[in-house]
Amino acid sequence: MSDQYNTDLFNISLFKNGTEYIVDTTSIESFYFIEDVFSFCITGKLKFTDHGTIMEQGNFWGWRDESVVVTYDGTVKTFKIHKFNKHTPSYTIQQKSNVFELILVTPKYYDLHHKQWSRSFKNKKTTDIMNHIMKKMVGSNFYPPTFEASNERIEYFYTGLRSPAENFKYLMERSTGVSKNLPGYVCFENINGFNLCTLPSLMIPSNSKLMDPKNADNFYYWFDNENPHLYNKIFSFEREGIDNSAEIKIGGGYRYGHDIKRKKNFKKHYSYNSGLGKFTDHLYGNIAYPIFDPNIGGQDRYEKTGDFREDFVENIMYNNWWKQYCNQQLIHLYVRGHKARTAGGTEAGSNINIKWPHSEDGKMNKNFTGVYFVKSVTTFFYKEQPPYFQQRVSVIKNSYDDKN
Repeated sequence: MSDQYNTDLFNISLFKNGTEYIVDTTSIESFYFIEDVFSFCITGKLKFTDHGTIMEQGNFWGWRDESVVVTYDGTVKTFKIHKFNKHTPSYTIQQKSNVFELILVTPKYYDLHHKQWSRSFKNKKTTDIMNHIMKKMVGSNFYPPTFEASNERIEYFYTGLRSPAENFKYLMERSTGVSKNLPGYVCFENINGFNLCTLPSLMIPSNSKLMDPKNADNFYYWFDNENPHLYNKIFSFEREGIDNSAEIKIGGGYRYGHDIKRKKNFKKHYSYNSGLGKFTDHLYGNIAYPIFDPNIGGQDRYEKTGDFREDFVENIMYNNWWKQYCNQQLIHLYVRGHKARTAGGTEAGSNINIKWPHSEDGKMNKNFTGVYFVKSVTTFFYKEQPPYFQQRVSVIKNSYDDKN
């Protein structure tokens, strides 16, 4: 291994028509990919300097037969070039070089978002329909440990020449999971594959850990531990504040329509407190200390719906409410990379426990110490010495444990 670069720890190759072009690790300016429970597919970005080989022999354009393969820590991940974002010539006295910037997506992105299908279903569970679409139309399978069946059946459903992602969105909004009987379905891709489940089923406290406790790593994440080699040591953090305009949206409102089966007009009022009460068991903290004032009123907006079932309208309401509420406060942690750490993961857990220091020595910050839900993981690769890759872990805490 070189004294300067970890070229044996991660490698990146570009493929075109079966021909491999190895990217010099020392020429990589940046490379990262993002897993997010609110995104169907993993996306990424690669920026590197080519000293003539690719420009003269390969000349990539972002076509379908082109791919990027990264190998790291015993893991191989393949991406398609979604967009040839930028090509900037760089001239020096001794050589001519070119800087390439590529936007990457996983191979199934195109099958999920661009293919259109026609198929009708009769009296099927919404998750059975999605499972069929994933297998037959996308050509993949849901990851079994996180697949959650739904309660709802649809008497008649037609895909209507829509993409799989469009059909998934329609069906997920109208469904509740059998695990918690609550809405909040997400379909996302992480390093394990495609997942289909509800957020409440993922928001289950666990004691899962990345390493054995004898190696000084456990399910707690620390700011003040002096050992830089711990996988759970937090190097730095960022916090995204509360969005007041989004706060108004979760404040409440009326929804009305006509239930064709019961031949009944309905008009229902939904409030902030009704949503809070519905998801009480899935708050990361104490219900006595929610992020917002419990008396928040918002704006009593009136929304019509084209749905013919009142239970679908309610599922749509609380599905969107829960996702908006959980996204009100995000904290981004920068930690040493580990391949078992994934968004909504099961092996390393989708929940982490953070020991947040207080300004007074020996005390813990009662507002922020506690369990968080892992919303997304961004994996960054570096050409410098270890840690050769880091991760930005975006976590959700939707209520405080206590007050300082």
